[in-house]
Amino acid sequence: MRPSPLLRRLSRFFPVFALLVVLKLGTALPPSVGLDRAVAPGITLTAVGDLIMHMPVVKSAFSPQDQSYDFRPVFAPLKAELSAADLTVGVLETSLTAKFEQLSGYPRFNTPYQLAEALCWAGFDLVFTAHNHSLDQGVDGIIRTLHHLEAAGLPATGTRQRFQDKPYYLVENNGLKLAFLSYTTITNGLSTPPGKRWALNTLDFHQIAGQIRHLKAAGVDGIILALHFGEEYVRLPSTADQQLCRRLLGLGVDVILGSHPHVIRPLEKVVITDAFTNYPKTCLVAYSLGNFLSNQRWRYSDCGLMITLRLRKKLWPPGLEIDLLACAPLWVNRDHRGYRILKVPPPEKREATATAPFPAAVQNKFREVWTDTEAILTGWPGGIKQMQYPFF
Repeated sequence: MRPSPLLRRLSRFFPVFALLVVLKLGTALPPSVGLDRAVAPGITLTAVGDLIMHMPVVKSAFSPQDQSYDFRPVFAPLKAELSAADLTVGVLETSLTAKFEQLSGYPRFNTPYQLAEALCWAGFDLVFTAHNHSLDQGVDGIIRTLHHLEAAGLPATGTRQRFQDKPYYLVENNGLKLAFLSYTTITNGLSTPPGKRWALNTLDFHQIAGQIRHLKAAGVDGIILALHFGEEYVRLPSTADQQLCRRLLGLGVDVILGSHPHVIRPLEKVVITDAFTNYPKTCLVAYSLGNFLSNQRWRYSDCGLMITLRLRKKLWPPGLEIDLLACAPLWVNRDHRGYRILKVPPPEKREATATAPFPAAVQNKFREVWTDTEAILTGWPGGIKQMQYPFF
């Protein structure tokens, strides 16, 4: 049966009417979290802790044939994962030099410049250079280090070669604009000469607040702060550490990546009122990611944490959405080949792989590191609830 002429005339207007209804509803409804998740772009960020270049580590990378240094084998087991993220960051806790006769380890680090090339090869996109060993070789050492990093194509933030250089690092990727800051609370009693305080970012709330206001005015969606702080070898943050982090979050920081204690500390989600929007926002604090690379062979300091975050732009309320995607303990193995940074597999994967290529001593160390890390992360109030996704 064919529709009547009246129905045929009305049907011509129905699509227009439906479109008007949809538009009217769209203007009446506020942006929802579901809509944000569907359309908001984002990136992945992988972060690790301190690269501490003790002389045994440096010497293990020396090639007698080439009379040079090759650090790539140290990072080779993690190259695929470090390269997979949109951005990979870590703390470069040493100075770099081309003068091999001036190499040194603790307490005044000076490392072959080839380390910068190896980090680029391994997948690093940015290193943080504000730490308690930044001034080991003076301001000249800072300038030389940044020169070698620049030559290798590896950006850095936390120290500067020139006063006019920016004290932060900006990243624009996939519609997201992020600012990375690096600050230290410790300088080992060393200080910059008069007139060159700008060379190293030492903790200054007024300065950080001003930088954040400037960055927010420039349209930055999120602030990631690498903070070198806390008491060494203490596995839990003190009350003062927690208060310091909350004060920085209150200034506008979204993610704090802690370093310096040389042990893994908890991860915590903190909800505060955003100073710029007056809406609640969720921030992430990693109180310490531990050691990524070192010659500290004792329990709790021979390991570190590698985390991967998904960062997305929130349309309403404006800001940064943070998801913890991966959380993996790392352990530094040393054998006849030298040093290798290994990812510690979860217990069920170890049990399923009876023919793993690692000797029993390494397997035992894997179990110890996993157990210690799980205890410190899941036992913290407000911390992650388990060691595999979903964490919170």
